[in-house]
Amino acid sequence: SRALTVISQGLKDFYIERGISAQNSAVIPSAIDPQDFAHPETKAQARARLHLPQDAKIVMYIGRLDGWKGSTTFLEASKLLSQDILTVVIGGDEKQIAALRGKYPRVTFLGFLPQRQLPGNQAAADCLVVPNTGKDIISTRFTSPLKLVAHMVSGRPIVASDLPSIRELTGDDGALLVPADDSKVLAEGIECVLADPALGERLTRRAKEKVVEYTWAARAKKILQLCAI
Repeated sequence: SRALTVISQGLKDFYIERGISAQNSAVIPSAIDPQDFAHPETKAQARARLHLPQDAKIVMYIGRLDGWKGSTTFLEASKLLSQDILTVVIGGDEKQIAALRGKYPRVTFLGFLPQRQLPGNQAAADCLVVPNTGKDIISTRFTSPLKLVAHMVSGRPIVASDLPSIRELTGDDGALLVPADDSKVLAEGIECVLADPALGERLTRRAKEKVVEYTWAARAKKILQLCAI
């Protein structure tokens, strides 16, 4: 091949270790179309549609309920959060949710919702969580979480696992980064963000500044530049 593009530094390192030229390869992370997120619902509109209380502090996880996404760490953290914090999960099939409801009674499970609702669903939250595990190489090195990129444009503060794959996108200050696979520390991070509006504003501002690089147009331009070598 003339050039190789990958979505994370961990992937680039993986291929270089196997003899691929570093000169003709580049890390170009996942991306979004900003227009898809340009006019989300207001928090009040989104909560009304999702039948969520208007006056609650809501921390939300959106994604799969298995694999390396770290959802179990988030569910365990729900047991440790203050009573005034509502824990909401979007994702999972009926069988998974039925098995989890009894174990995590404080969690509101909304099930799978269409991708087109993502901007509004994010708007319903006060804090978004990306709790990827640190026990899987895909999670730590090979992924460029598309969900994280979408969250970064939401205007909501993010609490995420401190992994190389995540830090590549957020830097040190685009999210509150906490050790992976630790429900107690995750709960503390959520509480910290919800209790400190100034911190939340700093995190969301820096996330929005960074996410302008992660668009499909910018990604295509970088690929064309690489292929022109």
